[in-house]
Amino acid sequence: MLAPEQRKAIHALQQKVEHYDKTKLKMNWDMLAQQNRSESKTEDYFHYDEKGTLLGYLAVFPFGKKVECLCLVDPEYRRRGIARHLMTQALSDWQQQAASFLINTPENATNGHAFCRAVGSVYQFSEHQMVCREIPMPCSKEGIRIRPAVSSDQASIQCLDKEGFGLSMEETNHLRPDEVNGTYIVEAAGEVVGKLRVQRQKEESWIYGFVIKKEERGKGIGRAVLTDIVHREVRNGKTVWLDVVTSNEQALSLYKKCGFTVEGAQAYYRYKA
Repeated sequence: MLAPEQRKAIHALQQKVEHYDKTKLKMNWDMLAQQNRSESKTEDYFHYDEKGTLLGYLAVFPFGKKVECLCLVDPEYRRRGIARHLMTQALSDWQQQAASFLINTPENATNGHAFCRAVGSVYQFSEHQMVCREIPMPCSKEGIRIRPAVSSDQASIQCLDKEGFGLSMEETNHLRPDEVNGTYIVEAAGEVVGKLRVQRQKEESWIYGFVIKKEERGKGIGRAVLTDIVHREVRNGKTVWLDVVTSNEQALSLYKKCGFTVEGAQAYYRYKA
């Protein structure tokens, strides 16, 4: 588990990098806040100067057999091998067990793309970052209920992750040990038909893992659920964010109908030894 002073230092470094590069990093703060983070295996890599100031940080995010990582370095200390050193450590720990090792960088971060290519990674895909700052037009649907998940929903959540993201059941076991926290279950006529997770920060709310069962899609359920959740968050003063793969035209269309606009993108590179 990250100590409070570590999270504070990471956040300060994030702000410095985002301000300098005029970009937005995908930090996955909900995963960074997990109590079991780095408990069984190192997921956080740090580089400090002699005064204890954090100059570089690399975070590993395991999603089943797929591993994503993000590396940030103080702009004043770039081109000194810090990022490469952190990456070497992470690859040594994770490369053998990961079927896919992805490096994430903001689409508009020129130095991020250069680093990914320099370490031998190959571009794979990009995700839009979408934002909604205003209360969307209401779109209700009779018979739909949205409720907080409870521990007995874990099996349903795993099945939805398996269907929605093409994972094996084994991989869903490793996604999030506290999956019910922040997760909402979608029911239609008393049956579970979908789920999503909301991770709240001070001024932002992020929506993750939004899945509607395949046979229930195209019925207006997704739009009804999303507008309801976004309405609640915006009314509470939050700006709502989510990610969507740029090639997913169906999801992109849905999000636009719910008031989201594209504001930035994240690129993913796959490391090849």
